[in-house]
Amino acid sequence: MRVNLFLARLRNQWLRARLKHRNLNPLARKNLGALDNLNASAKARSLRYVVVDLETTGLDLNRDRVVSLGAFRVAEGRIRLGDMFNELVNPEHEISPSSIKTHGIVPDMVAESRLATEVFDDFLAFLGADVLVAHHARFDLHFMNKVIQRRHGFPLQNLVIDTALLCKGLKFLPPPYPMSIRFEDELYSLDSLAEHFDIEIYPRHSALGDALATAMIFQRMLAFLERGGKGLLRNLVHMGGVAPRSHFSARWWWP
Repeated sequence: MRVNLFLARLRNQWLRARLKHRNLNPLARKNLGALDNLNASAKARSLRYVVVDLETTGLDLNRDRVVSLGAFRVAEGRIRLGDMFNELVNPEHEISPSSIKTHGIVPDMVAESRLATEVFDDFLAFLGADVLVAHHARFDLHFMNKVIQRRHGFPLQNLVIDTALLCKGLKFLPPPYPMSIRFEDELYSLDSLAEHFDIEIYPRHSALGDALATAMIFQRMLAFLERGGKGLLRNLVHMGGVAPRSHFSARWWWP
């Protein structure tokens, strides 16, 4: 579903009106204004982005929780390697054996880590009003918003770009044949795109390693948009924009 910045702002204003008299902390109040200064006609390269990846206790959207968060900032099309966020999270929940096998995070590694509410408050401060970027972003958004909504009463308000959707929109890779959802998911997986762009993911299935690979892929997509004469924010949003679901309605997604 495509994102429309104008309608997104209208719904953001509606949310702000609903929360007008609520005593929000400064981080939450600041996040409500994350869309205010975005200009659809601005060059996409001129904006600041935070590219994020999460590792979780499992893949159950209702039951599982975050165990690690990694992110890099991208500004003027460049990855700021020294400007990153990387922290383990105490999930207060068991970690499934299959997840441990994937990301290598065992209970003892997170036992003394901070809780998700503390970590995500610091991440909100790191994120500010920057555009959030993730690969298959709805998965990461779901887990982020479980924490943010429980803590602040509303989902993350930043504009969100999904590199998987963006790659599909830009048609970087030829469609598989015969076409199927399974083949398409494999085609636009992080591993497939990294191989296509000759990017080494290290360490794979670590939040920071996957975030860095996603940031490098995103760099190439920005350059591709510019070469095609579609380097404006509206072009980026049209092809790769997604948005979190509101807690006010189970069916409401930003357009």
